[in-house]
Amino acid sequence: MYEESELKLTLSPEAAAKLAKAKGLKPVKRKKRRLVSTYFDTPRQALHKSAISLRVRDDGAKKVQTVKAPFDGPAGLQNFREWTAPLDEEAGPTLDFIGDEKLAYDLARRRCAERLTEQFVTDIDRTTLVLKNRGARFEMAIDRGVIRTCRNGNSVEEPVCEAELELIKGDPAGMLEVALELCETHDVRPVHLTKAERGYALVQPALRPQPVKPPKVILSPEQTVGESFHQIIAGALDHLFRNEIPTLEGRPEGVHQTRVAMRRLRAAMRAFKKVLPYDKRKAFNGEFRWFHQRLAPARDWHVFLDETLPQIPAEDPQHRAMVEKLRRIARAERRRASNEAKDILLSRRYARMILQFERWLAVLEADRDRPLFKRPVRDFARTVLRKTHRDFMAETRPLSRLPGEDLHELRKRGKKARYAAEFFSALWTGDDVKPFLKDMEKVQDRFGEANDAAVARQILAMVNPARLDTSIIRLVQDWSDNRIRNRIQRAQPRWRRFRTEAPFWED
Repeated sequence: MYEESELKLTLSPEAAAKLAKAKGLKPVKRKKRRLVSTYFDTPRQALHKSAISLRVRDDGAKKVQTVKAPFDGPAGLQNFREWTAPLDEEAGPTLDFIGDEKLAYDLARRRCAERLTEQFVTDIDRTTLVLKNRGARFEMAIDRGVIRTCRNGNSVEEPVCEAELELIKGDPAGMLEVALELCETHDVRPVHLTKAERGYALVQPALRPQPVKPPKVILSPEQTVGESFHQIIAGALDHLFRNEIPTLEGRPEGVHQTRVAMRRLRAAMRAFKKVLPYDKRKAFNGEFRWFHQRLAPARDWHVFLDETLPQIPAEDPQHRAMVEKLRRIARAERRRASNEAKDILLSRRYARMILQFERWLAVLEADRDRPLFKRPVRDFARTVLRKTHRDFMAETRPLSRLPGEDLHELRKRGKKARYAAEFFSALWTGDDVKPFLKDMEKVQDRFGEANDAAVARQILAMVNPARLDTSIIRLVQDWSDNRIRNRIQRAQPRWRRFRTEAPFWED
């Protein structure tokens, strides 16, 4: 078994040509070859659904079969366990060389090896450079070629032009430093789809990346503060990366989940602020906040079109005509905001932030022996939860008497408390954990609905007044006022009850 940690960069053809000639690089070794890899799976893609890939690679001299499965490696990188064996061409590809007993048993139980069929082929011209930097030795493979398959009787293909930086030994921070230099000097940016994932999307468009919610955080009391931080931050990064493609495609839930992922990254850094360097934590928090805010218009217009506008009353023909006109304006604004969101994720600033953040995490990983990181996590978590809960409970006025800004601030403090509770809740096993989290979620839902109603008024202010009739503005404002009042009334008894609940961490 071999464990690999890699970073993938998408390239322009011009950048690929320059890098293949080692412009600005000093490779220890260089090698060129053609790699033709055929990927296999069951007819219903059982391996892919289990995050596993099986390929047969022909390098012109021999054929080798390889199985890849994810593992928990450096945060932000793509980490795989790899099992490789020679191919018996008469017998065809198998799964019996996997060294993980649990995985091998699961695949055998589902009889996957008996139903393997060809899915797609990657035909790649690869230039490999072995590089060194600051104690890290890594391989940079510059790949140019195609992914090819047959769909509905027709041949379809997708071009490939990318670089894979794979750590051989040492600290990944040195490898990420080179990636940062490439980002500044060449037309490159990080990409978080493997060739296998792209191939499956080519086989069936339904297998393209879908918007996903954040993974559930399950910590153990035996973990240290450092181990817990790694697990939480790695999960938040994975959540961010898995929603990139849906966001670039303009899908509403993708935009929403990307913003949730950024919020969770900020919440994680806030929860662990006592063990993190102040300057770096504040700098990255500011950057994630900047991107989170820049994605807000796309999310707000999605909500306005899909959730708010259908609730605006339009009893008479005049109102219906005004609402329809507003819908056309909102669609145009949503297209504009979605394109801006796409540009933001494709920007050099975003690429730089991600690479710098991953490099910082790699430096922290190398320094896990710092005393604060080695502490048990449970007592640390209790201190964090007490602080966020106390801040949330500091507001004693009835919700109906809170000005809009104070209500918004209460909602933000509630999110901080909720994220902290979700991060650390698995450290406690009492019967009161789930009800407490559920009640917190319901209070936040009411606050969120009131906030969406307030945003409906705010985004109309972004539209050229000449495009909107004052009567439709007044119609939306009246609906917004009524909606906010209704949501706050419904939130009040939940909020009052939640304030009396004993937190699950005070056992």
